[in-house]
Amino acid sequence: MKVVFFGGTGDMGQWLVCELSTFMEIEQITVAARNRNKYEMLLEKAGDRGNKLRFLEVDLNQNRASALSEMIKGHDLVASAAGPFYMYERLLAAAAVEAGAPYVSLCDDYDAAEQVFELDERARAKGLCVLTGMGWTPGLSSLLAKMGAASLDEVEKIKIYWAASSKDSLGLAVILHTMHVFTGKAPLFQDGSLRKVPAGSGRERVRFPEPIGEMNVYNVGHPEPVTMPRFFPGISEVVLKGGVNEDMLNRLPMITAKIGLNQIQGTRHLLAVLFQKTMTLLRKMAGPAAEVSGIRVVIEGFSGGSPSRRSYSVVGPMEIISGVPMTVAIRELARGRIEKTGVFSPEAPGALDSQVFFEELEGKGVKIIKEDPDGRDIETINKGASLRSG
Repeated sequence: MKVVFFGGTGDMGQWLVCELSTFMEIEQITVAARNRNKYEMLLEKAGDRGNKLRFLEVDLNQNRASALSEMIKGHDLVASAAGPFYMYERLLAAAAVEAGAPYVSLCDDYDAAEQVFELDERARAKGLCVLTGMGWTPGLSSLLAKMGAASLDEVEKIKIYWAASSKDSLGLAVILHTMHVFTGKAPLFQDGSLRKVPAGSGRERVRFPEPIGEMNVYNVGHPEPVTMPRFFPGISEVVLKGGVNEDMLNRLPMITAKIGLNQIQGTRHLLAVLFQKTMTLLRKMAGPAAEVSGIRVVIEGFSGGSPSRRSYSVVGPMEIISGVPMTVAIRELARGRIEKTGVFSPEAPGALDSQVFFEELEGKGVKIIKEDPDGRDIETINKGASLRSG
């Protein structure tokens, strides 16, 4: 398979490209980016595997979908880690569909996910897979929700909480994303319908496995409340709350949003650059915090007629818990194991075998912990063939 990869020179993109280059199913990776110097750094990281890489100079701000589709032709798949996704996700997905190529992305902005689902009919007509949100949250969160739901007779509520290490949030696109999710309204699926609540509201204290521990999380603009009701019929509630491990770094984008500085794209970009340049100082001011990221997913429903609950937690380096889901999905596509067409997210039935992803995470040293109703760890579940999930 020949892959064209947008955003492959970014902080997360470089890890993804290097990991993809280790798969025998991937013959070539065309890294589409603006900065050739960053590509040269990527070549050094890739080492001997760099012979699979090619460079294509592209500025996404200067190209329309039709021009990008011409660049895509000759490739078997389009992959994207190009953020912020609220700017580029629909553009790249539309270009892939126009070019007749499958598409996989890390998209974690809810408004971008809404826009991509508008391409569903076109993708189906061409027999294409457009898999949006194949990262950490959504992505790993989706696979965990799917696993828990498969063990219940009826799913009523899904609650997702994430904790992000600021060490993993130094890239400009990540800072722009953080500012975006704390600005304006955030989606919340409640009482069977989608509504919007103020981003940064609903503060809740949530426990994550060590070394993260307890921290504050907030309503933020991630895709799960938008996508999950499509694939869990009859569900009444999907909640998504998250935050950076140092709470001061959550309050900063909330303050700039409250006074209106996040609303104008140019001003937001200037602020993001300022935050990026001063992040070392800001992290020191915020005090010590865990340098890993985590996720907690709670699924509530009924089993055998009685209320039942499943809860899972994961902690690990962002590059692994976000990167493994995407690279494995691309590998599964290359192997012909993903046959679903149209636009869908990872929790869609009949699309992905969750176990394949969990086993890959185990190989990277990341455990999935099942919790009891009181939130205490009771077992590690991703051990070889001991767990099967749909």
